[in-house]
Amino acid sequence: MESLKKFLRSAPFAVLQLLLACVFVFTGQEVAGTMIFSGVIAATLAITGDVMTGLPGLMLTVCFAIRCKHSFGAFLHRWYLAVPTFIFFAIYMFAHRHPLSKGRYFLGLLPVSVAVTLGGLGIITPSEYFAPTPVFYTILLGFGMLFLYLFLHGALSARPKEDHEALLTRTMLCTIFFLCICLAQEYFYRRNELQGGFEILPFQWRNNASTLLMLAMPFPFYRAYRRYGWFYVGLLAYLAILFTGSRGGMIFGAGELLLCIVVSAVIDRRHRLPTLITLVVLLLLVFLIRRYLLETFRYTLERLLDPHENAARLQLLPRGLADFKANPLFGRGLGYLGNRDVHRNAKYTLCWYHCSPVQVLGSFGLVGAAAYGWMLLVRLHLLSKHLTVYNLTLFLSYLGLELMSFVNPGIFAPFPYLFLVTLYFALMEARTTDADRAGFLAMLKKGAAA
Repeated sequence: MESLKKFLRSAPFAVLQLLLACVFVFTGQEVAGTMIFSGVIAATLAITGDVMTGLPGLMLTVCFAIRCKHSFGAFLHRWYLAVPTFIFFAIYMFAHRHPLSKGRYFLGLLPVSVAVTLGGLGIITPSEYFAPTPVFYTILLGFGMLFLYLFLHGALSARPKEDHEALLTRTMLCTIFFLCICLAQEYFYRRNELQGGFEILPFQWRNNASTLLMLAMPFPFYRAYRRYGWFYVGLLAYLAILFTGSRGGMIFGAGELLLCIVVSAVIDRRHRLPTLITLVVLLLLVFLIRRYLLETFRYTLERLLDPHENAARLQLLPRGLADFKANPLFGRGLGYLGNRDVHRNAKYTLCWYHCSPVQVLGSFGLVGAAAYGWMLLVRLHLLSKHLTVYNLTLFLSYLGLELMSFVNPGIFAPFPYLFLVTLYFALMEARTTDADRAGFLAMLKKGAAA
């Protein structure tokens, strides 16, 4: 049993899951793959008792589940594949009971939970507030996420000897490689649509793919501190973002990439010279092939500059401010559907504003603004009190999600995005030791002296 547990935490098992995920993608069986992988994840949790061991399978599942839009009926048709998942998850919950515990992050989540729950108070109708979809999001963005944090903090604190740092890093590296494979498959299968040259193809899951790549991007730079070759995987992540065709990914991914490179150059003085050489060569190459690049990414650039393509998001900005003015204290609430004439939300989703500051003001009012502002201060405080190279990597990953949330729901999608942020800060609190912090400060002083 110990050997099996060790294997389920290992890199070979992560690679095995990656190969299995490729099978589902190349055979077009993403729906069945999602349900089968759910069973694999639950079985892994039941055997190891460690909440982190399910992460590689979880992220791979998310990567091909984002291709399953409008597939609710297909999932229901294969309901029987979900039976093992429920059985194994029940075993995990009963056989490996973790005590709930909290750290300082609780102080940030609590006001947000209250603000989300009270959103729309005084103006929203009961039919809007208690509709199934708004209730689902209200719970998971509010007190449901608070409870999940208590669970994660307790589960992580109970396993101080596990190398969760390596497991999460491996998970994000697999995410980058798998999404690159998914993109290659998409372009290969649709190669007949390419008109005499290579260009960006439109597809439904581009924004989610871009967001996942931005979440994963900082981790190869972290791995590069020990093995510099991983630095180029970080560059590969941004290249993959460009091939998604996501406008937000092109802009904010570039900003995140720059942050990752600057942080790497500041911290990793041993590799500053190869980093500088790489950047000079890369910039020179971009300059030499600039016309080819403009032609290749013309589709994304045209959509970025076309007012018609941006009309919905631009119209939602004044709508959000008007909704805030209609009920300044608590906003319109998550269930408000008055903006569907601008943004026709899909079934089982909310009518998002696609801009996080506007979402907070429009949905939760001044109470929400105060709660989310306080949450940001709590996150910054936690980083400053638990500052290590790895925790800085977690924060850069979170920051990438926040950047994408300026043009997408992002941080307001409970799963996987807000779940990962909650996991990051629970991990930051539960697993950072005084020795970790002292080692990081000593490394910074040594670099400054040099």
